[in-house]
Amino acid sequence: MATRDIDKTIDFLEFSPKPHYTSLPSFPDNKTIATALPEISWTIEQFGKTGFGPWIAFTLENPDEIWDLMNFPEDLDRKVLLYLSFFGDSNKVPAFCVEVNWLEEGLEVNNFVLLTETKKLESLRTGNLVFSAHREWEREKLVRSLNDAALMKYDEDRLQEAHELINQAIHLSSVGRAYLFNNRGLICWKLGLIDQAKQDFLASINLDGDNGDPYFNLGLIYLDDSDYEKALHYLDRAVELDPEDSQFLAELGHLYLELDREKEALRLFEKAFTNDPDDAQVDFHLGHYFLYKKREPRSAVKYYNRGLKKDPSDQFALADYAVAHLILGNKRKSLQVRKTIEGSNNLAPYTVSRLVYLNLQMGYYDDALDYYEKALVDKEPFEPEWLHYNAALIYARTGRYKQALAVLNLAVQVGGAEVIEKALSDVALQRLKKTPLFRKLVRMSNKRQDG
Repeated sequence: MATRDIDKTIDFLEFSPKPHYTSLPSFPDNKTIATALPEISWTIEQFGKTGFGPWIAFTLENPDEIWDLMNFPEDLDRKVLLYLSFFGDSNKVPAFCVEVNWLEEGLEVNNFVLLTETKKLESLRTGNLVFSAHREWEREKLVRSLNDAALMKYDEDRLQEAHELINQAIHLSSVGRAYLFNNRGLICWKLGLIDQAKQDFLASINLDGDNGDPYFNLGLIYLDDSDYEKALHYLDRAVELDPEDSQFLAELGHLYLELDREKEALRLFEKAFTNDPDDAQVDFHLGHYFLYKKREPRSAVKYYNRGLKKDPSDQFALADYAVAHLILGNKRKSLQVRKTIEGSNNLAPYTVSRLVYLNLQMGYYDDALDYYEKALVDKEPFEPEWLHYNAALIYARTGRYKQALAVLNLAVQVGGAEVIEKALSDVALQRLKKTPLFRKLVRMSNKRQDG
């Protein structure tokens, strides 16, 4: 049992209201207390019953049980609650009990007692048990078990099962748990339920504003949507809350690269690398930056080499690593990396998109079309306009011009003028440019741009 300042205790007792009728037994004498709790015998000798004053606040703040006394014999206008705190095992003495009047104005302590006899303890544990720390702990264990099971299903990509389990955990939890809403947000995000994911991450923030994870997750969602202003708000906040987290630093650095704030990005990457030299994401972000933004594949290969030594199974990095080698003319290395990627389970939309491009550029058209078909099955294929465009190139190169025009039409519907601009300069589509349908696509794109 916690101890507190005795002067504060005496002040508290002086201001206590005049007691009503009490259900509590009489306070035990000093000898009985010293026998039950010898470690506090000095306090009892010095202060008597007032020495227990600090225990009142502790018991009210940290009760093991709360009982609502039903059919209280007097003062029917008041509700009487008993707060119990056990020294060791539940159901055993010694125990401390505070009797509280629940009035319209608030709680009012009526009496308190140290219980040293089992019979007296049991006589008070009647009525309605409105709170039990043991029961709440059992509930919390079940909630945590459901949460762990949901995360396991999440890792196995059994997302519907994960969603059902996390919903059960949230429903069972007696109070809102920030970590549960954050985890449901992750599951919904992976299910493609983006609006629900955002709501869950915000709910997690409302329950625990000092945890950086939901801020980080929201930042990534907005980064994926290219909503850089909101992404910056949430990723900045995540780093502010946990400035040592290398993942937070790396993703904020990634955003800075997208915003062409290279110096700030490199500072963040350096800090992330210092905090966690084994985190491969810093290297992967730099590789992606040099490959696609700076158009320096040799520098990209250097960073991907370093990162893949730390995490050799990252399919996103492997896909871009293969692209970088292909640009440098290292077809054999690209084929080797492609084989590694194809051995991975559950290829992500980004990876499938890169495999379409790689196989197209290496002349493996049937393989490229197989991956194109797989990409179309995804709820949200990565950059669908360029998936369709690459498929159009394959059909054009293999003499299937009608199919080429059909999928080019799909690409233009999604990508508009940007796709047409690239098509106009692409030699592989030279024959298509003379067709009425292609000219119609150009006109449609121009109209959309003018509108």
